[in-house]
Amino acid sequence: MELWDAYDSRFRKIPGVTLVRGEEEQMKPDVYHLVCDILVRHQDGTYLLMQRDARKTCPLMWEASAGGSALQGETALQSAIRELREETGIVCEDLKEVGSVVNPKTHSIYVCFLCETDWDKDAITLQEGETIAFAWVSREKLLSMGPEELMTYRMQSFLPELHRKDVTLPCGDGFVSIRVGAIIMRDGKFLMVGNDRADYLYSVGGRIQFGETAEEAVVREVMEETGVKMEVDRLGFIHENYFRGDAPKNFGKLIYEISYFFYMKVPDDFALLSDDFVEGESMEHLTWATVDDKRKIYPEFFREELRHPEQALKHFVTDERKDR
Repeated sequence: MELWDAYDSRFRKIPGVTLVRGEEEQMKPDVYHLVCDILVRHQDGTYLLMQRDARKTCPLMWEASAGGSALQGETALQSAIRELREETGIVCEDLKEVGSVVNPKTHSIYVCFLCETDWDKDAITLQEGETIAFAWVSREKLLSMGPEELMTYRMQSFLPELHRKDVTLPCGDGFVSIRVGAIIMRDGKFLMVGNDRADYLYSVGGRIQFGETAEEAVVREVMEETGVKMEVDRLGFIHENYFRGDAPKNFGKLIYEISYFFYMKVPDDFALLSDDFVEGESMEHLTWATVDDKRKIYPEFFREELRHPEQALKHFVTDERKDR
């Protein structure tokens, strides 16, 4: 019998509650168990894939690279070190946490780690009944794999984070930032994001990374935050915004942000893989909003512009400086 600790959706351990493997369907809605994923990157830049045994669920699919449930009493890091050793033979304790995902459907909190290693690439061990083959692939190959062949496709969303070069530059006492936002609409509602520290909602999206276009950035951000790959429909708005930062790293600093907001082509079967995700040190939550929503919404022009969306490209300027 495999026992697990219980957690809530905010990664807080629930005292006095023990979970049993195989009884996930009996868990209460806000009870989760901890799962660790480890992505292995060799010093030559290739990534390790392990192929699942034909007798397991999702037979013969590939995983990047190892992982499993944390045993009762284990921390996420302790579990990751153990799973990596058991499933690949690689011994490494210097793992870097790169992201987390909450999946209410499986009652799982996935904590994802990166293992950077110079391990002998031919010395990977296979685990009887678990894996039957391994392969080292390029970053481009890993990113191109779909959910029909890569079981741990959520790891793809963290790959850009490992090579991140956000277009955010210090300028005087503040910052200049270039951002993209996604307009994801369904049944008169639009998808927004909130977090634990702010009392307002903001668009799905994030900063452009150096070397990518705005369209490439918004497709990536949507994939990272919703788990779904969408195509761009059209550019809807360009927004220039002066405001004071409220995040720990830029609190009180003046920020000049240029944002490109794109309408996305939303698949008919669109469904969120998770309502929660982690960005940096903050837990963020996806939520559907309406133009008449009582919650604060940024950018504010969404309230009127999304009431009756138009084909025209529009430009808005917001300036919150109090000394002007």
